Amino acid sequence: MTTLLRSALGPTGLKGRHALVFGGSSGIGLASARALASVGAAVTLVARDGSRLEKAARTIREGFDSPVSTKAVDITDLAALASLLRASGNTDILITNCGGPPVKPFASLSMEAWEEAWQAQLRSAVQACRALVPEMAARGWGRVVMIASITVVHPLPGFALSNAIRPGLVGLAATLSQEYAACGVTANVVCPGITRTERMEKLLLREVEQGGDREAVLARWTGNIPVGRMGEPDEIGATVGFLASDAAAYVTGQTLVVDGGESRGG
Repeated sequence: MTTLLRSALGPTGLKGRHALVFGGSSGIGLASARALASVGAAVTLVARDGSRLEKAARTIREGFDSPVSTKAVDITDLAALASLLRASGNTDILITNCGGPPVKPFASLSMEAWEEAWQAQLRSAVQACRALVPEMAARGWGRVVMIASITVVHPLPGFALSNAIRPGLVGLAATLSQEYAACGVTANVVCPGITRTERMEKLLLREVEQGGDREAVLARWTGNIPVGRMGEPDEIGATVGFLASDAAAYVTGQTLVVDGGESRGG
């Protein structure tokens, strides 16, 4: 996918731009950082685990010439995130992203779980946009891409936290578009469907441990996906890379579902 993106945008399509990528140590965050680096952007990976971050950064350095740095920060820590953002005023591309909240039915979720999910899924994005978007606008160019979930358009059983909180990102992107598009700043939401990440592997393992057959579970998960399989993180990353580029300058305030067709018809 990075090869296709480089073919479309060129290896220096984002040269001179700096990207701040939340959840950059693995999965869709890392795939997004790879895509951005593949077309010349300097990237800063943000996540809690410093050792995982460094491992992720090495994989990017091995593949591309773009500068890569890491910041071990918990994005749910207001003070720590504020400190990071104060030092990130040169950010041109903001990718907000985090691991999905616990998968549980509504009645089993405590208020603490709701608060934690709000902090990670929505508050961190609001805090980052408040700090960085006005500076992007002052420079006349910026990109905000928020990673959400298929649950934004297709609520799923057991995903109460995601179903309720992640749609707030759509409203945030629409608001930013209305207020900053004329200043050269776009804001969009990418909603992946079932994607082959560590989180999905853990959910799969849980079902297998509860007595399910791995292949049968996979068949059930992908049975309603016209493409017939899970998505790959790099496929989501390529979408992010496009939205961050000059080629997508007229795309803003949009919710782009990348799910192999599962949510057809809304």
